[in-house]
Amino acid sequence: MSAIALTSNPVLHQRTKHIEVDIHFVRERVAKKHLQVQFVSSNEQYADIFTKGLSTPLFQTHCRNLSLGFTS
Repeated sequence: MSAIALTSNPVLHQRTKHIEVDIHFVRERVAKKHLQVQFVSSNEQYADIFTKGLSTPLFQTHCRNLSLGFTS
């Protein structure tokens, strides 16, 4: 289930029990139209270097964009 779906769906599912108060805070802001959650592709999701195995070029790009000192 995507983060976007979680913010717009008030029904909690078995797979989302581990999500704590954070999602409720975001969901409330989305419902009040104070926040809009948008899709971000892996090419632009810099945090992916901490959570996924990426191709070398994408890893290098994300490192540069995060100023992690990677030089090629």
